[in-house]
Amino acid sequence: MISNLFNKTKKAALLFALLPALVLSSCDKDSDEDANPSHVLNKKAVGESARDLLSAEKYSKVVVELQYAQGFEPTAAAVSNLRSWMEKYMNKPGGIIVKQAAIPAPGKSAYSVKDLAGIEESYRTEYTRPDTIAIYFFFADSKYAEDTDNSKVLGVAYRNTSMALFEHTIRSMSGGIGQPDRARLESVILQHELGHILGLVNAGTPMQQPHQDAPHGRHCDNTKCLMHYTVETGNVVQNLLGGYTPVLDQNCINDLKANGGK
Repeated sequence: MISNLFNKTKKAALLFALLPALVLSSCDKDSDEDANPSHVLNKKAVGESARDLLSAEKYSKVVVELQYAQGFEPTAAAVSNLRSWMEKYMNKPGGIIVKQAAIPAPGKSAYSVKDLAGIEESYRTEYTRPDTIAIYFFFADSKYAEDTDNSKVLGVAYRNTSMALFEHTIRSMSGGIGQPDRARLESVILQHELGHILGLVNAGTPMQQPHQDAPHGRHCDNTKCLMHYTVETGNVVQNLLGGYTPVLDQNCINDLKANGGK
């Protein structure tokens, strides 16, 4: 997430280091496509598979397929953090399997959601099967097609099990002098996007107590929460530089638990 395309979320602006505001990720985008039997890929809206992902009722295991354009591999630390985050909140006693692979760089100047879906359908190899549900991430070699001078998207969740990170943009905003560590920034975006796939906030995982920041779509009203809308803006860069890494607040954790998670 992460400008919330799910509910046409407004993008916040922040003056940071005398530069325009940067929206760091784009939240969930609905998909109304039908299932594709040839690939066993259900093209459902973000959040629709939240309970299947969180609970062990239908699937005791989850496989995470991370594909990246050649030369744009995520950091090992971010991948390790993602696994730990999933183990903490997803009830998968059969285990969490992470698979990584490079694909030929598509070489596009920018990627739309349609482009991302096309890449997934061409290269994805892991699909949901009996006892195992699959998640797909793609790390892109260019920017998001809806970027503007004032808005840079770092990630998007576009189907019930499908997400993309704009690794090229992430690298331009991290790892340098006056910038946050790349692994930490990747970790925050990965976890925020996955949070939307898991139905947060009020998008497939029901709230136990009201805490949706409705004016900003499917986000939490706690300014310190990983699912707060400002995680999408330059505020997250300030947080990371200041030593604070956003985490889920208790309301979001309670929601996940009530929907079958830990």
